[in-house]
Amino acid sequence: MNDYLDKVEAQLTELTEKGAHQRRRVRRGARAGAPPPRSRGLAAGGGGRGPRPRRPGGPRRLSEVLAFLAAAAVVAAVVGIVLVNAHSSGKPQAVSSSAAAGERSKTSSTAATHPRATTTTSTTSTVAASTPKPGQFYPQSFTAISELTWWVLGLAQCPGSTTHGPCGKIMLTTDGGQHFTSVNAPSAAFSSQPNQPGYSQLRFADSENGFAFGPNLYATHDGGQTWNQVTIGGSVSDLAISDGEAYAIVDVSGSGAAGARLMHSPVSADDWTVLGAAGDVSVGLWVQGSNVLVQSGVGNGIGSDLLVSYDSGASFQSYPSPGAGLGCQYAEPEPPVVWAHCATGTESGVWRSTDNGQNFTSAEPSGTLSLPNSAAFAAASVDTAVVGYQQLYRTEDDGNAYAKVGPPQVSAWAFLGFTDDTHGIGLGYTGPVSALNEHLYYTTDGGQSYHLVPIP
Repeated sequence: MNDYLDKVEAQLTELTEKGAHQRRRVRRGARAGAPPPRSRGLAAGGGGRGPRPRRPGGPRRLSEVLAFLAAAAVVAAVVGIVLVNAHSSGKPQAVSSSAAAGERSKTSSTAATHPRATTTTSTTSTVAASTPKPGQFYPQSFTAISELTWWVLGLAQCPGSTTHGPCGKIMLTTDGGQHFTSVNAPSAAFSSQPNQPGYSQLRFADSENGFAFGPNLYATHDGGQTWNQVTIGGSVSDLAISDGEAYAIVDVSGSGAAGARLMHSPVSADDWTVLGAAGDVSVGLWVQGSNVLVQSGVGNGIGSDLLVSYDSGASFQSYPSPGAGLGCQYAEPEPPVVWAHCATGTESGVWRSTDNGQNFTSAEPSGTLSLPNSAAFAAASVDTAVVGYQQLYRTEDDGNAYAKVGPPQVSAWAFLGFTDDTHGIGLGYTGPVSALNEHLYYTTDGGQSYHLVPIP
């Protein structure tokens, strides 16, 4: 039976990846005269594709097959056979279904996944301390440099402890979640509170250079073998990477979200300097190539303007933000199209720009979505995006119409992101919104379907 499952797994993975790439070629070919989109790394970083590290095989064969069944459009009979065998295996689930305490903060910020030539990263919201169960891993932050190479930061039991936690643990996959290997994490507390030292989010620019942050900043330049704390002069609330440069929103004054500065450094060196042309910034960091987007910290609320740079932060243009004083999450899959998901005070909304952020128009039919300010959002391409909280909605026509998507077992979504126009991930809860109920989901069809990725 193991030999049979191995063959099925290989066939499913081949069909899934082959189909995704074929769909992507067809879609891109349909845009006559359009330049090919840049590769997108999900996370810090920003989107570059680095060399793919090797990965030893893991013992979770049956759960891996189950996780990839829904992703592959294969014959129903084959699916049924594998499901029966997988469920009869008796293997425990990778993530606990415990409803233990650990609810996320309502005011947490989620980093966008950025399409860029370096890497992009995705991260999740603030997490209250919880004590992980022995041998369990609970994903909290995601970063990728290609559709197959990811790092996942999560909660795990502290080494040598049976009662205390949580500690941060980093898992790496180079084959799209089929196998994972552990990577060294910073020797610091897993913390997301500005007044408590530690880190809660993760970004990698390539296979060697990565950053753990929120509120402190830690850097690795050897693939996670060693980490060093970087003195940057304040608390880091967001970090993004593109074209070998890291950008960070840093509260250098201690005055909160509206009193932060935008800083940058080469990813291979810890040489951080302030981009003075941006002035005070707040939220909404997105970078792609030489384009930098961030919301101003000056004006109504946390800033009523969107700051856009076309020269890697040397200068900025100021345009009205669709959020008008409330926080937004921006995504620029391909210039000049910019998506924005913004809080409105009672609900969130989706907007879209076709002129590099100078002007935005509503990208949702009136009354269609009715989502909370904390809803998750990600743009897969210039015309396709996914948004939702308890229910996911997907548009593939610039926001004119939305269809319901997503697995029914997810009770709420904390994060969404894409590495390219077909591959992406989501972090969602099963049961109560708790750090110990969070799971990682994968899509290979541009957000039409999401499938559980077990992490050992």
